[in-house]
Amino acid sequence: MAAEKVALIFGSCPSAGWEDLRQYCPAPDFVIAADGGIKCARSAGYLPDLLIGDWDSGGGPESDIPSLTLPPEKDLTDLQAAAEIALQRSYSKIVLTACLGGRLDQSVANLHLLEWIYDQGGSGVLVDDGNIAFFWDGTPLILEREKGYQFLSILPLDRHIEGVSLQGVKYPLVNASLTRGSTLSISNEVVASQAHLSAKNGRMLVIRSRNFLFQ
Repeated sequence: MAAEKVALIFGSCPSAGWEDLRQYCPAPDFVIAADGGIKCARSAGYLPDLLIGDWDSGGGPESDIPSLTLPPEKDLTDLQAAAEIALQRSYSKIVLTACLGGRLDQSVANLHLLEWIYDQGGSGVLVDDGNIAFFWDGTPLILEREKGYQFLSILPLDRHIEGVSLQGVKYPLVNASLTRGSTLSISNEVVASQAHLSAKNGRMLVIRSRNFLFQ
């Protein structure tokens, strides 16, 4: 089976450091900078293959990098347009970064892009400042215990999630129900070498986070 083709997409939110990204995605097949994301890409040590945007957040066409100018009034964000192009070019795994910490509406929309990428037939991961987030459809999932990423949280996207089981974690669940808005499944911890997750139905975000208080 051929390996997944990986596209790395930079938003324009500054980061305190890029080491997590470099470890997670050291050699992407294609790099896109969405508007001001060109500054983040350069700061992280990546050379974009494509610039895309309406150039309202600090980016712009450059002579030595292919670029696509978008109209300022459109029906999707620059980041979603970048993900759409990556999927059209058969990059099935999309890594988003520099996408959190600016405007709240944009940050929440960027997390929801993970579900949109899934619906287009791809897989999306958001890697940003000590957090890794991805979409989960409830099918059985195994997570390795990772040094540094202490916390494991499950955020329901659907109103109700049934039959949730979490094993190998500090606070196990067996055939539990989750409700969107409840914090029952926030700040769990992987305590075994592997955590086993499953659910009967529903759509969720899985987020692994560092303990920022003790870094």
